[in-house]
Amino acid sequence: MKKREVLDGIAKELENLASEKLKDFYYAIDLYADDYDKDSVRALILKWEQSGYGNFDEIFPVTVNVVTKLEQVNDGVERPREVYADIIASAKDALKEVREYKIS
Repeated sequence: MKKREVLDGIAKELENLASEKLKDFYYAIDLYADDYDKDSVRALILKWEQSGYGNFDEIFPVTVNVVTKLEQVNDGVERPREVYADIIASAKDALKEVREYKIS
């Protein structure tokens, strides 16, 4: 998979995450946090790393932070809405980070 395709996929996933409805987000967490779907943000990050495009953690720290938050809440326990609101807001920042990288 080409670098641009991986970045486009990550951006699409972050865009979807950033537009999630707060009341329904609890039911969608595993779609973003798991890597069994080839188009999930975690699976795309793994593709980035495996393709040798650089250390994703260093290049995209905001995006990594979002994925870490998703992994932490992907345990079947429903959290307060503020926790989900923080993840959704962070996804907007991560999307900006990825888009700015794509431009440079």
